[in-house]
Amino acid sequence: MSIVRTPMLAMAGLALLSSASGAGMAAHAAEKTVPDAAKTHQMPWGAFKLAPRIVKKIEAGEKANIVVGIEGTGIPIQGAEMRIGTKKGCEAANKELPADCRMVGPVNPDTTKQLAELETLLNSGQVDCLALQPPLPNQFTGIINKYADAGIPVFTLNIDAPKAKRFAFYALNEVQAGTINGEATAKLIKAKGIAVNEIAMGSGAPDQPWAQARMQGFEAGYKSVFPDAKFFNDVKSGIPTGKNFTTQEVLNSVTPFLTAHPEVTLFFHTDQGVEGVGNVIRNLKLNGKVFTSGFNVSGAILDAIGDGTTLVTIDQGFDNQAQAPVEQCAKYLATGETPADPLQYLRPIVITQAGGEGELSVDAGRQRLKAAH
Repeated sequence: MSIVRTPMLAMAGLALLSSASGAGMAAHAAEKTVPDAAKTHQMPWGAFKLAPRIVKKIEAGEKANIVVGIEGTGIPIQGAEMRIGTKKGCEAANKELPADCRMVGPVNPDTTKQLAELETLLNSGQVDCLALQPPLPNQFTGIINKYADAGIPVFTLNIDAPKAKRFAFYALNEVQAGTINGEATAKLIKAKGIAVNEIAMGSGAPDQPWAQARMQGFEAGYKSVFPDAKFFNDVKSGIPTGKNFTTQEVLNSVTPFLTAHPEVTLFFHTDQGVEGVGNVIRNLKLNGKVFTSGFNVSGAILDAIGDGTTLVTIDQGFDNQAQAPVEQCAKYLATGETPADPLQYLRPIVITQAGGEGELSVDAGRQRLKAAH
């Protein structure tokens, strides 16, 4: 449910990303011994045995195929950021062992297509380690177990499958990130003397656990500053703003909502739809009267923070979420090491107009965005 406006690389994710430089590859020219800890590893769910074909490949100095499978390569912001993270992760992975890395997945979310592609890659022996974003929690337990049983390590990112034979999970702690957002938003409102009558919460996927966790956190964080704050809806009744997470869907849904509910003067959005909410506020000429906070980063979201329409956004670090398991894939294949805690939560990046302790300013956010591209 995973930033100037990020150009969408809406291609099917079979593009080969980066491999090591010539100098780096020379360091791996000699044959490498795969440690026993990588060949056989005891996990909470049972014994894992690395596929003999993978052992043979690594010991021959051949490149390991690390694959990042995501829900949609063309999802705004998320797809492009995860591609960047895959590339960065591959650069680091090549310090451990020779590796090729690629990102795969349907352009737009399509569970059937995503699953079929994963089956094809497995059956054709094209994956030596998999970093996977399931569409829903535990939805891909079956295919993850097939990979593990075939001797292929699997790490999950962004959305977890804790019932499956995965090694570790990389993402935000959604409740914590929402709480940080809510508290930061409330503190800004208090400092600026903004009058908030009622707060609404919306999402591109209001029925999903990650979205509800963010709403839960936001409400808790906000009420830690304003205990008597009035919310239009609760975490189980988030306003749906468009299942494809597009700005146009948000315009189509939030425009009539804010028009019909003038008492709502703060709208929290769980994802990149915060960009569309900012557009709605400007289109309805409600600047200075209605505000929004949310998640994700784009040029437009940063511009809205700059003009005061958006108060807070959380940069989820989609690049970090893809980069970390790619690096861990290489570390496991080279050393047999796994994280001590399978829940590898990443720190959210908080962006506000002026920044402050533990926060990035909007200008620093723009610099980070520029550096990432």
